[in-house]
Amino acid sequence: MENWIKITLVLCLFGTLREIRPSEPFVTEFLLGEWRNITEDQLNREVYPVGTYSYLALLVLIFLITDFLRFKPVIILSGLSGISVYAVLLWTSSIEWLQVSQFLYGLYMATEVAYLTYIYAKVDSAKYPLVSSCTRIAALTGRFLSGASSQLLTHYGLMNYRDLNYITFAAQILATFWAFWLPPVPYGIYFHRRSVATTIQIDVGTMNMEKQNPQHSEKRSFRKDITDAAYLIARHARSAYTRPKVLAWSALYAAAMALFVQAQTYVQLLWNQIQKDDEAPVVYNGAVEAVQTLLGALGALAAAHCGRAALPAPVAAVQGAAVFAGTYVPDVFASYAGYVVMGLLYHYTITLASAKIAGQLSDDSCFGLIFGINTLLGTGLQSLLTLILIQTLTLPITAQYFTLSGLFLVLASIWMLGWIVNVCKQTKSINVTNQY
Repeated sequence: MENWIKITLVLCLFGTLREIRPSEPFVTEFLLGEWRNITEDQLNREVYPVGTYSYLALLVLIFLITDFLRFKPVIILSGLSGISVYAVLLWTSSIEWLQVSQFLYGLYMATEVAYLTYIYAKVDSAKYPLVSSCTRIAALTGRFLSGASSQLLTHYGLMNYRDLNYITFAAQILATFWAFWLPPVPYGIYFHRRSVATTIQIDVGTMNMEKQNPQHSEKRSFRKDITDAAYLIARHARSAYTRPKVLAWSALYAAAMALFVQAQTYVQLLWNQIQKDDEAPVVYNGAVEAVQTLLGALGALAAAHCGRAALPAPVAAVQGAAVFAGTYVPDVFASYAGYVVMGLLYHYTITLASAKIAGQLSDDSCFGLIFGINTLLGTGLQSLLTLILIQTLTLPITAQYFTLSGLFLVLASIWMLGWIVNVCKQTKSINVTNQY
């Protein structure tokens, strides 16, 4: 078996184990249940936003140190933070500890960037599309197993909502243990580069001085490594974002991610609100997440084969309509359906945008950098939505989702307008060329 295949398999198993979190489809039901004394309003405004803001703040830091630490330590930290999150959820009860768990969850989500970019430092650039697909499929597999298993376990009364956290806790322990088997990365993409290590020229006088003072040599090498990395990061980012197509598709990537994550984070509160009048509501959150993950994978596959026929504007418009219908119709199954449609089309859009961006990048090494920056931008937009909708305007949950449906339509309108302008420019350019 080739070495790159072994590395990919080890990483994918970590990704699958990390995503086995059957407690997540029912996390709101658990937190509002008998195990804690907390209201929906507190959960909406005092707890969940902590995870959003910490994710943004920590993502900046993790993004900067992942390559410097050469990926593996951050992947291990991802597993350890996951263990901490579910230990706090299982064995504490106060709202203060719940906020701590959300901070740790922000760290847990921020460290995912190491899992997603590790493979780019370990395999040849020709394998990037294949290994990227493998790591995403591994994560989707874990999410599907989580949704399906959680629904079966709760539906047949084998576990309650709190007990599901034990499975998640065990899966994070296994993922952390498995992370130690990942091969170390000797050279980073920007820091500790192979070319830097082998091409530094030092004159004889400097060499003699460094023999007498090795600490000075280490500091000099450290400063040069940082300077070289900063220069290379800036050059790659400038080269990528000065391309109009990269800029446009990156904006779509960030906006689509922000709207989906915002809708996904609070959707269980919406379902809880819709079912409030039911004396004994039947909760199908796990099944819905499993279906959404499965159809999302199919949507991603469709995006990979749509080519030039792709038009994101109608897709965003349908997402907006789905969110509106799922909020307006007073039936939880309509809301489930709207969420599934939105998720399916999100995976389609995000895969399409990723492919379009990758096709415009000239330097293979900036592949992970651009997607990291786009993720950071998406997280920033989602934090802004949280600040405005939840903590400034203090909108009720249904009003939040009506607003999100409107923002999907705004995104569709902006993209359609940009597409029309681009077509007009191309037509004008062709006409001018034909005149000559």
